[in-house]
Amino acid sequence: MPSVVPRVPSPPERKRKAHVKSRKGCCNCKLRRVKCDEGKPKCKKCVLYGVSCDYDGSKASLDLSAEGAFQIDLARGEATVDFAVAPEQACAKTTTLMNYSAALQKPPVSLNNVATAMVHHSLHDTAPSRADGFVMAGLPHMHRYSAWTFKESDMEIISRFQTRTVSTIGSKQATSTYRDCIAHLAFTHPFLMHMVLSLTLLHDAHLTTTHTSNLSLSFQKASLTHWNTATKLFNALLSRPIAPSHRDAIWATGALLGTASMAYIESSDPEHAWPLKPPDPNDLNWLKLSEGKRAVWQIADPSRPDSMFYALGKSVNHLQQPDWVVTPDFASVPERLARLFDIKPDDTVTSNIYYLPLLCVQRTKLLTLTHELVLPFIRFLLYMTPEFRALLELKDPRAMLLLLWWFRRVEDGHADLWWMTRRAKIEGRAIEIWLGRWYGGEEGLMQMFERVRGGVGEMWISILGLLGTIRRGVDGVSWVGEGEGGGDLGAVSMSCWIFVPS
Repeated sequence: MPSVVPRVPSPPERKRKAHVKSRKGCCNCKLRRVKCDEGKPKCKKCVLYGVSCDYDGSKASLDLSAEGAFQIDLARGEATVDFAVAPEQACAKTTTLMNYSAALQKPPVSLNNVATAMVHHSLHDTAPSRADGFVMAGLPHMHRYSAWTFKESDMEIISRFQTRTVSTIGSKQATSTYRDCIAHLAFTHPFLMHMVLSLTLLHDAHLTTTHTSNLSLSFQKASLTHWNTATKLFNALLSRPIAPSHRDAIWATGALLGTASMAYIESSDPEHAWPLKPPDPNDLNWLKLSEGKRAVWQIADPSRPDSMFYALGKSVNHLQQPDWVVTPDFASVPERLARLFDIKPDDTVTSNIYYLPLLCVQRTKLLTLTHELVLPFIRFLLYMTPEFRALLELKDPRAMLLLLWWFRRVEDGHADLWWMTRRAKIEGRAIEIWLGRWYGGEEGLMQMFERVRGGVGEMWISILGLLGTIRRGVDGVSWVGEGEGGGDLGAVSMSCWIFVPS
């Protein structure tokens, strides 16, 4: 019987699916030999790959896109670069908080060289035009400050800013806005990037003060290096016409500069702090916050509708004074304080130098400094006039007393507001010591002015009060005349000679 060999059926013939080749894909997909979905203005492949997409060959091949949003996933302990997120959407992203001590033990993010290079490219994508701008502005030496390499350690500092430092520099509304937008702006504005790094490192220095002095000093030194670079780049930008695209970054930089200026104090020992330390022309530069805020506001105008800070700018307008400033209520000033500061019922905040600072201090009397109540306290600085600051430079005892009272209000505030409370504790104690040495303390100062009040003009009262210090010895007493010795006396209408303790 013949054997039967089963025949294996042959597989059906495979046919290639018919498709139409397209030559309308973008240049980068053609170069990479991948199928392009021909999406406009950007195809999906280019968006995911993180390169600029173009169809006409006008851009360099595989040019890194600076329009992506850098996203840090702290929960997973890694960083990603998500170029699918539009810039305006990036400002709506938020991150979770992390513990600072853990940050010192383990970096919050782990970035590869590609992600770091992308950030560096984003910061320097206009380097040639920036160099030309410095030359045109007569500042060719400034280009060397922009030749800086963004490193992985810098991204870790940015992460600490996003998850920790930013929550300490204002109200909840300001914190949310700053967290969403400042880091995003910093990736394309080097002057802001340096200021973000500086403030965060200054916060690191504050938090490590009780750990090891070397670590704190290391953070502080790095902070000052970035601060110096940020200031130079910022001033160079402001010295020439301002492009509209820079305005939000200018406002953010001004806000961080003001915060850092108040936070930075050289010594934690009151004996080596102003007003006890040897005088230095820069001692009271931090008090120029009000002038800087007004100037930056006029340039950047964060209340304009197209600003990232529009909602914040509309609610906090530093140029608009409240009614109690425009029309002060004399009845709200205690009688003893009215006598001490020579305030009369018909006085205004412009006719009496002490009136406005006293009102600002009085309005914080029943308040505790918190994130939600920063503005009532910061008004003391925002509304400070050059004339009052000149009195502080001269160490006028009544001006010093008002600053001390404000420091005490701030010192009792929320611990998270480190940039305000640190200076208040150190320089507040220094002013207490100074007043004690020269006037027998606050009560002694007030009694002295009450004793000489009878019919003596304000200027001579100051002179008589200061003459009382001779009985305590002449050491540390220096003569100051108009145009000399650390203050613009002409600004406060002081034409006579006085001497003040230095």
